[in-house]
Amino acid sequence: MTAFLTTISNFYSYQKERFPVIVLGLSFLPAILSSGAVVIGSVNLEFLTLSLIISLTYLLHVRIIDEFRDYEHDLEHHKDRPLSVGAITLHDLRIIDWMAIIVLVLSALYSSLQALLIVVVMLGYSFLARNEFFLGRKFRKHFYLYNAVNLVQMLLLQVLVYTLASDTFAFTTVVFIHFLFTATGTIIFEFLRKVKSPGNDGTGQDTYTWFLGLTNALLVYAVFAIVNILFFVKIIFLMPNVPAYLLPTSVVLVIGTFGTILLNKFRKEEKTNQWMQLSFMVMYGGFNILIFLTV
Repeated sequence: MTAFLTTISNFYSYQKERFPVIVLGLSFLPAILSSGAVVIGSVNLEFLTLSLIISLTYLLHVRIIDEFRDYEHDLEHHKDRPLSVGAITLHDLRIIDWMAIIVLVLSALYSSLQALLIVVVMLGYSFLARNEFFLGRKFRKHFYLYNAVNLVQMLLLQVLVYTLASDTFAFTTVVFIHFLFTATGTIIFEFLRKVKSPGNDGTGQDTYTWFLGLTNALLVYAVFAIVNILFFVKIIFLMPNVPAYLLPTSVVLVIGTFGTILLNKFRKEEKTNQWMQLSFMVMYGGFNILIFLTV
């Protein structure tokens, strides 16, 4: 019992840096609301609760897989991370991972057989990702492909959320455009997570700014942001009734996002980089809430 409490205590310290539960839950919430809205036109408490639990437990599972896969790399190149400094152990993470998997499977089983089958596929894919698709360390050298293949896990999660809304959902035009909207949002979140200000790239050669430089990385981000905005606009055009507040609200969100890109371009500080990441989270979350309110 004491060992288990120690594991929970270690995880609490770990999650503050590597898996901030509250922040992640709040970031998932808008996309879950819009997902339910485009599939069934409304959102109930059961769907919302199940989607949050499943999203968080699966993302935790993916995070822990990353910790195991990157352990040796992080010991050398990210010596300040909780696992590297001994704030938590691999044994602790293995216990937490099994707890997350159990909650994930039981939640899916409670929802529907279709949801359970998708979870089985997701866990199978994560097993392949954990073992680097049995291609060995050389696969890691293909930085862009490596990250793209691992990103598929989050796209599967989005399909699962649709299934939680309705186990008979179909990829109608609005649902398909919404999927592309959330897919580009997911790509941007993953991209920004690996965009660092000059001098903060570290030595691991595992950031987009290491390969692209800050200016090119900001350009890539801007292009993806524009694509994400266009998908949002397309979804709104498919709605029969658009509230008057949608246009001015959207314009403010877009100006804020691109304003922080320009600010980060000229200031090149870690603080402005964080503002840029936060501004996209606000814009993307705002877009999702506007979709939810418009449907």
